[in-house]
Amino acid sequence: MSQPAKPTTPVEPRHAASVLLLREQRGSIEVLLTRRHENLTFMGGMWVFPGGGLCPADTAAEAFATIPESAQLECHRLRDLDGNALPATACHGLAIAAVRETFEETGVLLATTAEGHHADNDVLTRMQERRHAILSQPERFATSLQEEHLQLDLRRLVYWAHWITPSVIAKRFDTRFYLARLPAGQVAVIDAVETTEMTWMTPAALIAAAHDGTMLISRPTLYNLMDLDASVRQHISLNAILSAEARRDVVPVLPKITKGEPRMIVMPWDNEYPMLIGSGVTPLTYPERLLSLPSRAPMER
Repeated sequence: MSQPAKPTTPVEPRHAASVLLLREQRGSIEVLLTRRHENLTFMGGMWVFPGGGLCPADTAAEAFATIPESAQLECHRLRDLDGNALPATACHGLAIAAVRETFEETGVLLATTAEGHHADNDVLTRMQERRHAILSQPERFATSLQEEHLQLDLRRLVYWAHWITPSVIAKRFDTRFYLARLPAGQVAVIDAVETTEMTWMTPAALIAAAHDGTMLISRPTLYNLMDLDASVRQHISLNAILSAEARRDVVPVLPKITKGEPRMIVMPWDNEYPMLIGSGVTPLTYPERLLSLPSRAPMER
């Protein structure tokens, strides 16, 4: 995470979406991480899941036109910090942002034909040719899908987690995380703009790399890897994971940060959390899977 800003009115977090892209290789479940460019002001040099901010193109009529009625989401499951269900516009827009950002950063296209088949090689080649333009003109993502007669089956995304940047940080995001299977025959390739490297590894191997210092992994990414590792150990196969987690209980996680040195990130399930300054979440009954995660951790920088 970035260094805390001086105390002031908290910045309103920007809606964002991120994808834990999964594949099954030789009996192991691997997840894709990308390394952000060192020059980026937000999490520069860190390893994260593909993703980014919600933009106006994600909630435009052209984008919604790519979602067939049968593939729309159960939006009551996505809630704000007050427990209110997100409007359908924001709910579907976040899922579209997740798919678009995944394509921009990795080249992986989570779209299908009207018959439910993944795009063939010719279509993928044409979409890849548009990829650079979509980076600077995100509205071209929806029009490109329409030109290729592709649609977004958002039900293929499994709603996984909800994290909000601490209120003392200058640049904040309200991020929804999703699981998605790597479509058969597709290969991830970095965009060389926002990302400089990528890797497929098991959650356990990534956690080990973070702990021994060989990979600088952002705190939300690390905690989601721990959560994913527990799911992998419990469910074993990718099919079982996606099926079991489709109805998981997602609650908001808004950490706080202690004063003094070293600065510590404190999770809502820590006893100290209510006593710390900063915006927080109303005390909730957290799922056992979150209570098993560390309640305090040092900041990355």
